[in-house]
Amino acid sequence: MRRSILLLAALAATLAGCGADRRQPPDVVTPQTPKGGQAVRVAPAGVSFTAPANWRVSYGPAPLYATVTSGRATIAIYRYPRVEKLPRTAKQLAAAGSAHAAAGLTRDPTLTELVGVRVRIDGEPGFQTRATEHILGLPRTVRSTHLYAHRGELVIDAFAPAEDFARVDAGAFRPLLRSLRVSRPEGGA
Repeated sequence: MRRSILLLAALAATLAGCGADRRQPPDVVTPQTPKGGQAVRVAPAGVSFTAPANWRVSYGPAPLYATVTSGRATIAIYRYPRVEKLPRTAKQLAAAGSAHAAAGLTRDPTLTELVGVRVRIDGEPGFQTRATEHILGLPRTVRSTHLYAHRGELVIDAFAPAEDFARVDAGAFRPLLRSLRVSRPEGGA
């Protein structure tokens, strides 16, 4: 009997402590400040780059080959094989950028602040846009980079909530683009 009373008292003391410790849950939505670097190679897409060491890298099936994420910030890397002639000249790249902008507005009529520029990354031509659009119903600032190489279009979409964008753009998005190396995809992609 005494043993049962001690067991009940211990159980009551344990249960009384449940919920008493009011710790703040971890913040899983604010992107971490990028730290360090991890080398990432995505051979089927023909890309390699350096991602923040404290961000998560995941791999997926074509056309989405890789994502680099932290909280609500994401860098998504796609590759689309192309049979048509790839844009190379300034005029062709401007037309591709205009078509991309029109498609974006069709997909999301709330798309705003569209800024487009021609780019060359690792010697490959392309264009880049920056806009505020809705992704899964939530407003996000997006830096979308399109490169044309090796019979395909590489798309690197980097997006985050507006309040986090400038910080992760400077610390993660732009450094990843500067580190990007483009090669012939392995495995027929």
